[in-house]
Amino acid sequence: MNDNDNDNDNDNDNNNNNSISRRKFLNNLGFGVAGTIAGGVLATTVIGLTATSENTTTTITMPESGHMSQTLLVMAKDIYPHDIVENKYYQKIVDDLAKQEIKLIGEGVAMLDALSIEKLGKPFIKVAYEPDRIRLLRSIEENAFFIKVRTALMYGLYDNKDLYHLFGYQGSSWDKGGYLNRGLNDLDWLTE
Repeated sequence: MNDNDNDNDNDNDNNNNNSISRRKFLNNLGFGVAGTIAGGVLATTVIGLTATSENTTTTITMPESGHMSQTLLVMAKDIYPHDIVENKYYQKIVDDLAKQEIKLIGEGVAMLDALSIEKLGKPFIKVAYEPDRIRLLRSIEENAFFIKVRTALMYGLYDNKDLYHLFGYQGSSWDKGGYLNRGLNDLDWLTE
C-alpha cells in the first residue's frame, strides 16, 4: 500500500462504511499473529506467540491490564449500549472475563488495537467517533475473542438480578404462579 492509498483511506474512513474481511485481516497480519500495539502505550508486557508459517516464536507487545480493561469497557458499551447501566457493571464483567481468559483476551485486545491503528491510525480506545468503533467491531464479530466478550456481556448484564429493574424485568415468574395474574396487564406503554 503506498502513501496515497493511506491518505485516501484516512480521508474516507469517516465518510463510508469500509470494512475488512476476517480473511484479509489475517492474511495481512500473518496467521496467528495479532500485531503490534503502536504509539501511546508506555507500559507493555511481551507475550510470545507461534507464527504457524515459520514455526518460530514471534514477540508482540501487549498493553498492561489498565489499557486492556479500558479497551474492554469501551468495547462492552459499544456492543450493549445502555445509558442506564453504570460502568461498574460492565467493568466487572469484562475484568472477570480477562482474568479467566488471559491469552484469548490479551491477543484479542492486541488484534483490535492493531486493526484500529491500521484503519484509523490510533488504538481502539482513542477512537472517539462511535460509528468508527462499531465498524471495527463488526469486522471482527465472528472472531472467537468478540464472541467470548459478547456472550459474557449478554449473561452478565441480562442475567444480573441487580439490573433487572433497569430493564423492566420482574424476574422469574414460574415460582410465583406465572405472569397471568401477576402483572401481565400492567403494561402502560402497550395500547389495547
